[in-house]
Amino acid sequence: MPYIKHESGEATELRNSQILGDQSPLEFDEDGYAFVEDPAVADKLLAMHRHIERGGRGPEDSDANVDRTDGESETPPFNPESHTLGELDEKLDDVDDEAALVALRNLEEEQKNRAGATEAIDARLNELED
Repeated sequence: MPYIKHESGEATELRNSQILGDQSPLEFDEDGYAFVEDPAVADKLLAMHRHIERGGRGPEDSDANVDRTDGESETPPFNPESHTLGELDEKLDDVDDEAALVALRNLEEEQKNRAGATEAIDARLNELED
C-alpha cells in the first residue's frame, strides 16, 4: 500500500510537516498518485486528510513515471511487478537514483517479493555505491 491518490487526479502537493517532517510537502504526479514508503505514515495521512485515498498499486501505466524520476525522488520509476526478471534487470540499468532503487525494492517486496528481483535491485544499488 505504498501509493496514495489525491481526489483531484492531478499533480499537486500535500503539506503536513507534523507527519511528513522534512519530507513535506508530498508531491503527487500528474495522475494524482504519490508513493509513501512507510505504510504507517500513509495511514496517518489518510486519517487526517479526506481528499486522499489508498492508491492501490499506483498508476495503471507505471512505466510512464520513468522520465519523472529526479535525483531526490522516492517514487519508483516503474512498477517491478509488471516486468519479468530479465526485463527488470534491463530497466534497472537506467536507474541511477539510490532512493528510487530503494523504493523499487520496497515495492517489489510488498508485491511479489521475488528473490531474483530483490537481488537484482540490490546489485544495482551496490554498483552505484562503488
